[in-house]
Amino acid sequence: MLLTLVGNASLQVRSHAHTLPPSPSLVYYCTGAGGSYYHKLKTCSELRGCNGVVMPLTPTTAKSKGLSACPVCMSSQSPSAAPSSSSSTPAATAAPVAAIASTASSTASSSTSPEASRYLEKAERAQEKARKEMEKAERKRAKEEKKREAAEMKLRAKQMKEEAKARKQAIKEARQAAKEAEREAKAKRQEARESRRETASLKRDTETRMRQEASDLRVAAEDKRLESEELQREARELKREAAARKKAIALEKKRLEAEQRRLENELKRQAALQKQEAERMKREAEAIRREAKEQRRAAKEAEKAAKAMRKEARRM
Repeated sequence: MLLTLVGNASLQVRSHAHTLPPSPSLVYYCTGAGGSYYHKLKTCSELRGCNGVVMPLTPTTAKSKGLSACPVCMSSQSPSAAPSSSSSTPAATAAPVAAIASTASSTASSSTSPEASRYLEKAERAQEKARKEMEKAERKRAKEEKKREAAEMKLRAKQMKEEAKARKQAIKEARQAAKEAEREAKAKRQEARESRRETASLKRDTETRMRQEASDLRVAAEDKRLESEELQREARELKREAAARKKAIALEKKRLEAEQRRLENELKRQAALQKQEAERMKREAEAIRREAKEQRRAAKEAEKAAKAMRKEARRM
C-alpha cells in the first residue's frame, strides 16, 4: 500500500510539473518621468503622453522595479496574475507530498519498526525524488521563460533596430531637408536682400518723385490761388459791369418804351392824317371821275358835232 501511495505521489508530482502555467508575456513601461505603471498593451492610452522610450520587460521585473499595474489596460486575466500563480505552484505541489508523507508515517507506526523504517526511507526517497523533479521542472520552466523572454527581447531588439534604422533614415532625410531648407533660406535671404535694395531704391525714387510732385502741387496750388483771386476780381468786375449794364438796359428799355409810345402816337396821328388824305384823294378821284365823265360826254358831243360838220361839209 505504501509503495502504491508513493508511486501515486510521484505521478502527481510529475503531472503538476508538466502542467505548470506558461511564462507570462512581456509588458511595457515608459522610461520618462511619471512612468509608475506597467502596461499590457503598447497602444494603451496612458502611454500616448510618454516623454521617454516605451521599453518591454517581464511582469516580475516590472514588480521588482516598483511599478504598478495599469488600471486601464490590465485586468484579472493580465500577465500580472502569472507571477503569483507560478510562485504558489511549489506550495500547491508540496501539499500532496506532505499528505502522502503523513499517511506513510501513520501507516509505518501501525506496523513493525523495521518495516516502518523501510517504508519511511522509501517515502523520504520518493519525496526527495519528487522535490528534485519539482526543482528540475521549475528550472526548466525558468529556462523556457528566459528563452521566451530572450526571444521576445531579441524580436524587440530587432524591431528597435529597424526603428533605429528608420529613424536614422528619417534623420538623414531630415538633414537633407534641412540642408535644402537652408539653401532655400539662403536663396530667399539673398532675394530678400535684393528685394530690400530694390525697395530702398524704389522708396528713394518714390520719395524724390513725391517731393517733386508735392513741390509741383504747391506751385500749382499757388498758381490756382492767384488764378482764383484773378477770377474773383474779374467776377467782381463782371458783376459791376453786369449791374451797370442792367441799369443801362433798364434805362434804355424805358427810353425805348417811351420812344415806342411816341412812335405809336405818331403812327396813329400819321394814320389819321393818311386816312384824311385818303378820303380827300377819294373825293378828288370822284371829282376827277365826274370831270372825266363830263369830258367824255363833251367829247362825244363834239365828235357828233364834228361828224355833223363833216357831213355838212360833204354835202356842200
